[in-house]
Amino acid sequence: MIEASGVGDPWRIAEIALIEPGLRLDGVLVVADARRIGTLVDDRRVGETVRNQFAKCDVVLLSRRDLVTEDQLAVARQAIRAIRPDVRAEVLSRDMKLDRFLATAGGKSLFRADGVEDDAPDHEQAFKRWTYRRHGEFDRSRLACAIEALPPQLLRLKGACRVAGESAPLVLQMVSRDWSLSPAERAGKTDLGSIALVGIGTADLPPDGVLEAILDDALA
Repeated sequence: MIEASGVGDPWRIAEIALIEPGLRLDGVLVVADARRIGTLVDDRRVGETVRNQFAKCDVVLLSRRDLVTEDQLAVARQAIRAIRPDVRAEVLSRDMKLDRFLATAGGKSLFRADGVEDDAPDHEQAFKRWTYRRHGEFDRSRLACAIEALPPQLLRLKGACRVAGESAPLVLQMVSRDWSLSPAERAGKTDLGSIALVGIGTADLPPDGVLEAILDDALA
């Protein structure tokens, strides 16, 4: 399984599997936040990217079901159907077996390559990456304030960190202003008391120094 970036084009990655002898393409799955997909498809910064992610996928899996009403879920489905009336949309659950959505009969791929488009958008220009590394640890309450202060152009933030009062490293995940801390499966460099985060934002993401100053305020 290859997991694309949140602002990546999964189909352009899948095309590699069609020409690489060591890979077989079974399908393309897209996970969509049921709470936000209805607005993201029309967002001026990421709308085109989101719509392109639906363009050639097999299945859309709607996440965050526990946080939406039936009416909100219907809005999410309608937003997807407006782009791909034929695509299969399923509600994601923790015990769901994803392989049941993929082609397995005879190992034959469902797809064929039509050639890489020369005019495809350049994600290196449309989006910016940002890394944040520090030795030390976050204060949990200050971190909450810092995340609220981060600019909306920062779409995604993920990485390992130390948090004051915690004996083991944690993984920070942020999408929009939604964020969580969970135990890290592998400690890695965070054993040394370090923080290593990677962010993805739109092309107008503020300078690194501005972003660093916000998270520096969260250090214990």
